[in-house]
Order: sequence, then structure tokens, then C-alpha cells
Amino acid sequence: MHRMVVVGRWDAIAADVAPLSTRGIRSFQDSIRRDGIRKVRGAGVLRHDCPVSPSVGAGHDCFVYQLAGRQVVPFEGVVKLRARYRLWLGYEDGKWQVLTYDYDLKPSP
Repeated sequence: MHRMVVVGRWDAIAADVAPLSTRGIRSFQDSIRRDGIRKVRGAGVLRHDCPVSPSVGAGHDCFVYQLAGRQVVPFEGVVKLRARYRLWLGYEDGKWQVLTYDYDLKPSP
């Protein structure tokens, strides 16, 4: 997550992304950069109650990360952001790779 969010370059994570997920993850990385997400809060937590995605082979186990950032909004100033990122991994071709993910972005209170 540090390489995806803080480093923010595709070449920093490309080798860890499954070929079928490359387009989506690359687009996602661009989106979070535009959103202003630049920090990972703590370590990811392995959860066993995540929604299943059978189309990509993702089960109930996923890692959950808390992300943060800031965005400048005209006439409002700086808005602090927080986000939840869930990541499903699979062991393919001798290494762990991203199967799918989801992302929720919210302004901080």
C-alpha cells in the first residue's frame, strides 16, 4: 500500500498486480492521486467478513487499509479526507497478486 499510495508511481506496484487487474488498478491509482489521498494510516488488517467476488475468485478474506489525504476545494479551503481500501489477494504464478479491490472515500468530520 505504501508504494501504491505514498510513492504513487505505477512502476512501483506493476509487478504485484495480476494481468487481468492491471487496467483497473492503474486507473484506481490515478484516481486516488487526483482525490488527494497520500497517506496510509497504520498497517492493513486481515478481515474474514469481506464480500465475496466469485468472478475473480475472491473469497471472504481481504485486507482493509485506512487511507487519508487532503483536497483543496474552491471557496471551502482544505478538506481532510479519509478512505477505506479493501484488497483481495490470490496466489498465482508463484506470487501473491491483486485479484480485486474496493474503495470508499469520505470527507473527515
